[in-house]
Amino acid sequence: MTLKDCTKAELLWLIDWMCTHSMFRHDLEIERALNDLEFERTRKRLDEARRLHEKSARLRRQYVELLTPYEGKPILDVPADVLDHASAILEEVQVLDKKWSRLMKV
Repeated sequence: MTLKDCTKAELLWLIDWMCTHSMFRHDLEIERALNDLEFERTRKRLDEARRLHEKSARLRRQYVELLTPYEGKPILDVPADVLDHASAILEEVQVLDKKWSRLMKV
C-alpha cells in the first residue's frame, strides 16, 4: 500500500498516528509541509491571476485598436459590426475581470 492508495480519511488518520505515536517530532515536519503546500497554492493562484490579467490586457488593446480609427467621430459614423465586435470584447473583459476579482478575493 502507498499513500496514493489511501482515502482522505485514511491519510488524516495516518498523520494523526504519526504525530501521536512517533518518537520524532513529525508535527514540525507536517507544519513545514503545510507551509509548502500553502505556498504552492498561492503560487498557482497568482499564476492564474496573471494569466487572466494578461488576457484581459490583450483584449483591451484590441478594443482600443478597433475603435481608434473612429476617435472623435459621431457614434453613427462607426459601423455596426465594429460596435458589435467592440461590445463583445468588453463583455469578455468584464467576465475576465470578475474571475480575477473572485480569484484574488477583491
